[in-house]
Amino acid sequence: MPDKLRIMAKDTYAGFDELAKHEKVDTDFQIAISDVGSAVTIVAPHGGKIEPSTSEIARRIASDTYNCYCFSGIKKSNNSRLHITSHNFDEPAALKLISTSDIVIAIHACTGTAGLVYLGGLDTPLKQSIAAELQARGIGVSMKDSRFKGANPDNICNRGRTGKGVQLEITRDLRDDPAQKEIIAEAVRATLTGY
Repeated sequence: MPDKLRIMAKDTYAGFDELAKHEKVDTDFQIAISDVGSAVTIVAPHGGKIEPSTSEIARRIASDTYNCYCFSGIKKSNNSRLHITSHNFDEPAALKLISTSDIVIAIHACTGTAGLVYLGGLDTPLKQSIAAELQARGIGVSMKDSRFKGANPDNICNRGRTGKGVQLEITRDLRDDPAQKEIIAEAVRATLTGY
């Protein structure tokens, strides 16, 4: 069931090594990495058909300015089994890329049609700056939903050099709207440019 709230589903695999024993690269999943030597990395650890549109949004934010990592489900069905919870996400290429990054921003999906981006992660100043840019562009934000805190230090967004990052959980209605996806990407890029 794609696009299910991550906290509601129990992962099939505890980590990447286990997943790789049962799922095939380029048949079940793909890994795309763009390392442009930036100190900023944008990640979509549940991209493709796992959490639809998250890879696209991550690539839009990164453009050719920031590093980008996407783990994407490409199975014909049942892509949710490829989901590895963010604090267990340990695919080696992702960890290597973010280990040299001062800023890590993770793009996720959540259900709903509230037109909201839920912000989490341990980098409170960056989170607040992104929230302000989103709101200035008419995108609703929330930092109060306990489901999306991203406070675990092992969360993929918090595993860069500083030990703190940001995650965006984007509702389905925003992800389904091409114009809204671009607005979200522009807001995050504007924040990073001024940071």
